[in-house]
Parts: sequence; structure tokens; C-alpha cells
Amino acid sequence: MSDQIHLLRHGIPTEIAVAMLVVAIAVIGAVLYATYRQAEGGERTLRITAGALCVIGLAIAGFVAYKTVILNELPPCVAGSSGCAIVENSDYSHLFGIHVSIYGIIGYALILGATIMQGDRARLVAFVLSLFGFGFSLYLTYLELWEILAICQWCVGSAVGMTLLFIVNTTRVVSYYGLDEPAETND
Repeated sequence: MSDQIHLLRHGIPTEIAVAMLVVAIAVIGAVLYATYRQAEGGERTLRITAGALCVIGLAIAGFVAYKTVILNELPPCVAGSSGCAIVENSDYSHLFGIHVSIYGIIGYALILGATIMQGDRARLVAFVLSLFGFGFSLYLTYLELWEILAICQWCVGSAVGMTLLFIVNTTRVVSYYGLDEPAETND
């Protein structure tokens, strides 16, 4: 366990950790606000938050895919860490011959699509997709910490984003499933 703690302490620079913490605090604030507001714009707040997280996730997965799949380069790590290169060169960077960042792009895009749509089906689809993405992120994080013994900052950023998406979409299902969306008025 001390190896894993060392990886987390030294594999993620302070700047990245602070940025992830700020995003996490903002998302938790939005979830609390939406839960408090309920029918007075809470669902909309959660959808906007989920959409923003999807865009961030698409940017991360898209950047990694661009660097690794298109340019055939290693994604750079901030502060000169070698974790991204070690993870990228591992056997786990591809699943069924496809780079895992491509799965990230697909997952974030599908969740974004379900987030844009309204109603119970959309809430449920976004929840199930983010649950699957969260589980997949846990699996990849396990591999980094226990099998590869290296941390990729891009992977951690995506895992944090997917975890936050899971929290937001769980809140959407628990708080708003079965409720009609209020019609927006342009008064």
C-alpha cells in the first residue's frame, strides 16, 4: 500500500491536484444547490453540470487519442513525470486492440447525448452510462496503482471527471426520476 500512496503523492503534481479539487468542489456545490432548489431549476443545473463535465472528459480523451492514436506520440505529463509514458506503454492501454481513450470519447459523447435530452429515459440512460464509465474508471485506476505501478495524470483527470458525472447523474435519477420537467417560459 505504501507504493500506491507514493505513486499518488508523486505522480500527480500539485497544480493538477488543485485543479481537480476545484472542479470537484464546484460540482458538489452544484449538486447541493440542485438538491436544495428541486423544481426551481435544479434539474437544469445538474444537466448543465453534467454537460460541462462531458466536455472536459471529451477534451481529455480527445487529446490523449490525438497524441497516441493519430500522432503516435506519448501524451506529455505535467512536471516531467514519466507515469503517462509507463501507462501508455503497458499492455493495458489497449482493450480489444482499441486504445482506451477511444472508449472514453465514446462514453463521454453518449453521456453528453443523454444529458442533452430531457425526461426519465434520458436520466436513466445517463445514469447507467455514467455508472458503467465509473466502474471502468475504477478498473483502470486499479490497474495503474496495482499492476502497472504508474499514474497517468490524464487518466486520473478522466477518472475524477467520470466519478463526478456518476454523482451528478445519480442525483438526477434520485431527485428527479418520475417528475415532469417544468416548461420553460420566456416572460
